Amino acid sequence: MNLVEFIQAELNRLHAMLDRTVADLTPDQWHAIPAGNPRANHIAFEMWHYARTEDNIVRFILQDRRPTVWMDGGWAEKLALPPVAQGTGMPSADAQALRITDIGAFLEYKGQVWRSTADWLSNPAASEFDKVITVKPLGEMPKIRALGQVCMTHGFTHLGELELIRTLLGLPPAIGV
Repeated sequence: MNLVEFIQAELNRLHAMLDRTVADLTPDQWHAIPAGNPRANHIAFEMWHYARTEDNIVRFILQDRRPTVWMDGGWAEKLALPPVAQGTGMPSADAQALRITDIGAFLEYKGQVWRSTADWLSNPAASEFDKVITVKPLGEMPKIRALGQVCMTHGFTHLGELELIRTLLGLPPAIGV
């Protein structure tokens, strides 16, 4: 297994686990503030933020400014969510105020992002991953690092947050350890 195959396998695993963390939630649980903490994010924000981040990195950054699934599908309008923002650096009050009113449509968008990433990784040109790109606000890095750090590692960090939020909401874990 080479590095790209490893990242591809781990992103597939991450996507499946993220899907499981929200599969049994009610709309209220999607938007519940864990432990009422004024600085904590709810599940809806975390999922929106991660899906938007992966979409931006894989489509716009790694594929040389290819329009994102978000842009191509008109998802900002469909979901009445910010057209450009992805949540990075968003004040807590704004993050907590974010609402996904059509969860089914959001899940469709998220699924399209997962498929777009899988499609791109299904037949990559190995030379692509050594190219240096700029990821704001992180700076310059090879494409493979952007994929591993910003998508895979970042995604697993949010997965852990989602499991903690579920615990604070009194829900059972969605993934096994």
